[in-house]
Amino acid sequence: MTNRINNLRASIRRRLSDERGFTMLLALFVLVLTTLILSGAFVAVLTDTHLSRNDLDQKRAYAAAQAGIQAYNYQLNQNENYWQTCTPIGTAASQKTVPGSTDQGGGSETYYVTPLPATGVSACNSSNALATMIEGASAGSASGSFRIQSVGKSGNVQRTIVAQYKPPSFLNYVYYTDYETTDPKALPGNPSDCEVHYPDRGPDCGGPINFITGDSINGPLHSEDTLAICGSPTLGRTAADAVEAPAYVNETGFSGGCSSDTPIMKGTYNSDATSITPPADNSTLLSVAQSGGYAYTGKTTIVLNNNTMSVTSPGTTSTAAHPTGPTVAYPSNGVIYVSTATAGCSVIYTPFNPSYSNDTNCGNAYISGNYTTSLTVATDNDIIINGNLTTPVNSSGVPTGNALLGLIANDFVRVAHPVDGTASDISTDCNVNPPRSPTGVTNDSTALINPTIYAAILAVNHSFIVDNYDCAGESPSLGTLFVYGAIAQLFRGPVGTGSSSGGATNGYIKSYNYDDRLQNEEPPYFLDPVSAQWYVSRETECDLPSSC
Repeated sequence: MTNRINNLRASIRRRLSDERGFTMLLALFVLVLTTLILSGAFVAVLTDTHLSRNDLDQKRAYAAAQAGIQAYNYQLNQNENYWQTCTPIGTAASQKTVPGSTDQGGGSETYYVTPLPATGVSACNSSNALATMIEGASAGSASGSFRIQSVGKSGNVQRTIVAQYKPPSFLNYVYYTDYETTDPKALPGNPSDCEVHYPDRGPDCGGPINFITGDSINGPLHSEDTLAICGSPTLGRTAADAVEAPAYVNETGFSGGCSSDTPIMKGTYNSDATSITPPADNSTLLSVAQSGGYAYTGKTTIVLNNNTMSVTSPGTTSTAAHPTGPTVAYPSNGVIYVSTATAGCSVIYTPFNPSYSNDTNCGNAYISGNYTTSLTVATDNDIIINGNLTTPVNSSGVPTGNALLGLIANDFVRVAHPVDGTASDISTDCNVNPPRSPTGVTNDSTALINPTIYAAILAVNHSFIVDNYDCAGESPSLGTLFVYGAIAQLFRGPVGTGSSSGGATNGYIKSYNYDDRLQNEEPPYFLDPVSAQWYVSRETECDLPSSC
């Protein structure tokens, strides 16, 4: 028995001795596996950290480039002629540090800004900055602009932004005014206290000109004056349209009787926009027209016929340089100018029953028709729209071509509106403060019903206005004045009158619609504001300036 027990013990010991080291192998396997997992995790973390760092540097480098543009804007705001100095901000070898931009590694974001010469020019020259910095007419929509290059850097990442600067333009807005009141030249007695902003105008300035229920300003708007709102006009199309004015109030704020001021504000209202100022006159366009051979004298009638026109100008001797007749080509430089005759214009314009026949010596242009070629018509005195002004459009009324029409008058741009009636009727009912008792005034058969105007309009010293806009008892209704383009005027010209509850009782309801092409294109030699600051019209990120 004892031997059997001993044999069993020996057998168990042999089996146990055969499995020695198994636990050690298992432990080694687990250790190796854990090491591999930890190594993989470590590599993944390192890779992710590198990607995160690169992404952060990308963002910081872009922000640094933006900081460079802001630094240039600061200099330009301090001195609007700063661009003429051709001065860079920092250099590639000596970059500017973005304040407060220290990163975790103790480094910082930097930038440098370089003015870019005009296309075809090797370098900006401060002694001739206009020719070496400003893009010429061959640059198309970029004409009149200049560019800068801002390079931002963070870590090993570098990003470049090219910013294009343009001067503010009346063509940035579908509607611009300096004074939201009737032009004193269109008021009895020519009062002298109207060329000031609300509430400092005198009581003889004709009262407020309201935006009324039914009016639509379909585009960006800018006024240097307070807007008078009566009812619920629509201002702007979307939030992208700026609605810029110091304030807006209802007629009660103007000591009137309007019940409400609840505009449908589709645009983004801004009460603190940068001011822009019209030029003193349009005389620079006379020399342009003379150089192109399309300068006329005295009352001139222009009927546009697609890519030709009919020109009648009794005060002008017709020559090859100053063509008149039923078929006249457009000027090669796109500019027509009508000057006052040497004898002078003796007509004192009033919107109440003006004459369309006694202005022979005046620098007035009467214009209508359809155009397919770009043209700018400028005058010493007035431009009178006596028919629709159209261009080919699609089913939505949007122009399908590239042609643009500019109308620039030193005085008034007017919509002709002849009326019929006895002299006493007209005297009673066509006045700035009529008794509002209709007697016998009616719209003439040639009056424009629902007129359509595709044009960019600028009345440099006066207004865009409808003749006889306030004749009591007129019939039939004139409908809606549809303007597609832009309207800029020193004083706001009335186009109709309304009741305290909104709506038009005389003249036209307004439908002003912005031509978005004017953001990048303009009629030939259209005038810009004076004393206005440059603004960034476009930013483009690129590897090289030439690719922007």
